[in-house]
Amino acid sequence: MIDYGLLMSVIVTLAASSLAMRLRPPRTYNSPVSALDIMLLPGLVGLVVGRLSTLAIDDPRAIGQVSDMLVIRSGVEFWPGVAAAAIVIAWSGHRAQVSPIERVADLAPFAMVAYGTYEAACLFRDGCYGPTSPVGLTPNGLSTTMLPVGLLMGASALAAAAFVRRQSLMGWPPGAVVSSAVALIGLILSVGSIWLPKVGGELSRQHRTSIVVAVAASVLTGSILLLRSRRRVEQVHA
Repeated sequence: MIDYGLLMSVIVTLAASSLAMRLRPPRTYNSPVSALDIMLLPGLVGLVVGRLSTLAIDDPRAIGQVSDMLVIRSGVEFWPGVAAAAIVIAWSGHRAQVSPIERVADLAPFAMVAYGTYEAACLFRDGCYGPTSPVGLTPNGLSTTMLPVGLLMGASALAAAAFVRRQSLMGWPPGAVVSSAVALIGLILSVGSIWLPKVGGELSRQHRTSIVVAVAASVLTGSILLLRSRRRVEQVHA
């Protein structure tokens, strides 16, 4: 059975990524390339790794059972998938004789656009959940109006993508651009997950992981920028 909500989310996400790349083409490619050419392989690898990570944690016996592996809606571990996609992108840069970290930094804003669009595409899936609110949307199957947290997370990710793109244009080190992008998405997930539905009163695994990732990436960003500043001071006094 085709999951039309998920299918529409993927289509909208690809369309948004394509538009972003048309407006602001990637700089580490010598010729124009489509969003599908750039994002397809990293996206597929990230999806597979994310799904396998979820199964390895929750139900290792399901690994190898195609019917269980293909049920994407039942869980995909976000950060392992992101790491796998980044490795594929870095590898593509190495093959093209481009600095792998520069290639990842170049594509980070577009990946953030894709993530933000997918979050906002909750409209096409089961609806955008959140806390009860007098102003908002009513998810499918419910009669309660809720604040659409997915839309807010999506809008935040798009704003963060523009900010990271600006960092790159301002000459930030590629490593700082990448870690900044990770920190911002981790922050968005950490804050958004507070109001998203979850089982039990404890933080979800993704929520806990996102907090750790956001803090670690923020520290790394600050460290890279501080190191660059010190090197510049040393060069001035040399």
